[in-house]
Amino acid sequence: MDDIGDLFEFIKDKIGLKIVTIFLYMTLRHFGISWVKCDDFLKRIGALTTKTANKWANIFLSGSFDEFISEGRGGTHIPSFYDVFPDIELSAENYFVQQCSAKAADFDAFDLAKCIDEQFYMITDIKKDPNDSLIRSVQSCRLDLRRWGARFESNSQRPYFEGHEQEDIVQHRTEFLQHFLPKKDSYYLITEGAQPKWQIPTVETSTILIFHDKSTFRSGEVSAKRWLYNDQASFYSKGRGRSNMLSDVSVMHQSGPFFQLSPAEYNKALKKYPKLDEEQDVDYIECPASASVHVSSDGYFDNSTILAQFERLFKLLEFKECFNNHRIEIVVDNARTHSTRAYNVLDFGK
Repeated sequence: MDDIGDLFEFIKDKIGLKIVTIFLYMTLRHFGISWVKCDDFLKRIGALTTKTANKWANIFLSGSFDEFISEGRGGTHIPSFYDVFPDIELSAENYFVQQCSAKAADFDAFDLAKCIDEQFYMITDIKKDPNDSLIRSVQSCRLDLRRWGARFESNSQRPYFEGHEQEDIVQHRTEFLQHFLPKKDSYYLITEGAQPKWQIPTVETSTILIFHDKSTFRSGEVSAKRWLYNDQASFYSKGRGRSNMLSDVSVMHQSGPFFQLSPAEYNKALKKYPKLDEEQDVDYIECPASASVHVSSDGYFDNSTILAQFERLFKLLEFKECFNNHRIEIVVDNARTHSTRAYNVLDFGK
């Protein structure tokens, strides 16, 4: 739909908004498309409303042709804005190049439109009315990006699950969720809304969910596509280039968001497991079970590293006082670097 809107923006600036809107409206109605669907489509691509298009179509078909062609509305034209404000064009183009070079893939035409809007009101020293629309539409900004040489292409660094919805994946996801949904009253949950609150389990033996995950903390990589300029995109995948990876243990509990002992609890754990404080290849934060490692071109958290982290977690769990008399369920992502060990968290008396 965005691509259609871009093309419409280009056409309307060549022949006028009214003419192209009427042409599209009459074509859609000819093929039996309903009034409501026509109106929705025209609004989404930035055209006139169906009511306005219908009025001018009737004038064209049975009214005065002179009246039809004398109406001068048609919107702004791309050259006119930047002819008047060339400095804004230069600033906007520099902004877009910088954003396309960033690691995050969340830049879009709306960001550019806001940038141009801010520049306009700063240069003209006009106070903007909160109800005013953007000085340059998002559709026009998308055309600007294409005119400046940008390409809207697939973001290959997004997570694997995005865009991969094979039947077996859907089935496994359903089975995974069905494990939790029937027992949702036994978990600590958070309410929806602007001010979320904890929902305490209503069953006799509550369950605490613990999640393990590894991250490089790169944001904005979920987008299916991103704007690119030449070869300036700076993404790199896990295991490529030098980065600092963090292996975290988060908890669905009021004591969260990450698993962590108090200093007093950690001292008790050290008395029973003094090796917890020994220096290791992996950097552990003192009281939590979180770990970080600097990886080079071929490095990654391997089996021994992950299993050592879980050994540490199981030892620390014993001393987390607010977890007493709870069941513990640990959610771990499925990865080839994971293996099994002869430990069961329930063996620790929780």
